[in-house]
Amino acid sequence: MIQLFGMKTSNLKQIGFSIVELLIVTVILAILASVTVSAYSGIQQRTRDTQRVSDMSTIVKALEMHKTLTGSYPSASTTNTITSWEVSSKNPNQFLSALKTAGVISSSIPVDPINNSSTSTTGFLYRYYRYTAGTNGCAVSRGDYYILAIGKVESTSGQLSSSPGFQCSGRDWSTDGGWITGAYTK
Repeated sequence: MIQLFGMKTSNLKQIGFSIVELLIVTVILAILASVTVSAYSGIQQRTRDTQRVSDMSTIVKALEMHKTLTGSYPSASTTNTITSWEVSSKNPNQFLSALKTAGVISSSIPVDPINNSSTSTTGFLYRYYRYTAGTNGCAVSRGDYYILAIGKVESTSGQLSSSPGFQCSGRDWSTDGGWITGAYTK
């Protein structure tokens, strides 16, 4: 028998881990990492959706202030539109610039956290349009009205439950985006 550190080699126990034990630990760590990344991604998506709703609240308040000061909601900019809707993704610095011009909002108008669709009104963007009284079957007596929408949200349903929606007898915008609202001038 050979002696190693004062012990016979026949008495030594195996030192270290077997390859199977290392593989099991690696697989467990990979599973935990994927669960963590997935949960973190979901948290980020919900955070962006919450930010979107908060932005809509800010814009709605600014639109109401504009109406109070001028008597009407601003028209959609003709230079920042896709299919007549003013969109935040085409030129973010100019989105709803009428609100800054009227002095109802001093900072920049909020835009979608991703804000990436410059050719479609259904991407990650905010969109705005002011209709004239009576359009789409809405009551003429209620005056002009606007529609403000989040093009797309990241929740699995595609639409946030907090969306107030908007409809007239000739059209229902409630499902035309991830979150929709609107209001009449009168």
